[in-house]
Amino acid sequence: MMTSRPLLCSVFVLAVSAGVVALESRALETGGEARPGEREVQAMARAYPGRIEATAYRDGEWALLMDGRWFYWSEGRLLPREHRREWRDFVSIRFYNYQTGPLREREITPELEDRLRSRMASFSNDGMVRFNDFLDTLYGIHSRQDAERIMRTVEFLGHTTRVHPLLVGPLQRVDERLRAMILVDGRTREFVRDLVQVHGYNWRNIAGTPRRSYHSYGIALDLMPRSFRRRYAYWRWAVDGGVEEWWNLPVSSRWEVPQPVIDAFEAEGFIWGGKWLSFDNIHFEYRPEIILLAD
Repeated sequence: MMTSRPLLCSVFVLAVSAGVVALESRALETGGEARPGEREVQAMARAYPGRIEATAYRDGEWALLMDGRWFYWSEGRLLPREHRREWRDFVSIRFYNYQTGPLREREITPELEDRLRSRMASFSNDGMVRFNDFLDTLYGIHSRQDAERIMRTVEFLGHTTRVHPLLVGPLQRVDERLRAMILVDGRTREFVRDLVQVHGYNWRNIAGTPRRSYHSYGIALDLMPRSFRRRYAYWRWAVDGGVEEWWNLPVSSRWEVPQPVIDAFEAEGFIWGGKWLSFDNIHFEYRPEIILLAD
């Protein structure tokens, strides 16, 4: 079971309390056709009620208020006023078109395949940067020193790891769900028994980019098994293994995570990287706003 040590950063307590708004199965009520960014901004406000103070349509654009500062949608970049016109200089914060429940294999159209081939020509040298100020403010982490100070040590499925305080409650509930499931489901029991490590916080960039990984904020987990059974768990590992057209790898060739495990995580606000086109099957990420948008 998870440790019950108190959270020292009270600023985040509301966001992990009382059922988590992000897990409610409610559609976003926008009252007619949504303007660009409206659904995403409203989902963020519902997902992080202890951090986001207000949302508004300001100066022709949706924005949200944190720590007394407005962050504008700015084509998905979420920038403060002084930088909102510079959105072309940054990559957007990803709001995945995510579907909860069983995995649905994505159709690879010729147009998509052409884009992927072009991307592969520079996949090890992606120099686009993200404007980190929004995520830094959301998670209260502006430096490695901040991250080291704020992380909490937890026990998850018998393994010790460090995570952001936001994850302590949700992970405890995932742990409880899976401990109940292993009593009745053999595949889940085997999956949990086969885990050898759970990687949470790790201050680093996303591989092949200058962009800070969500592991740096302590809101992502990698579940590492004893063996991948000769299957691919991550698209970059497939490339390293000589699979040039990794997007055409069938699900049967990828390392599997049992559906009850995915369901337990999604029920508590996590998305699974196995549903990304650039698949990362070991990866779970706390993004309750994405679950809200999926609902």
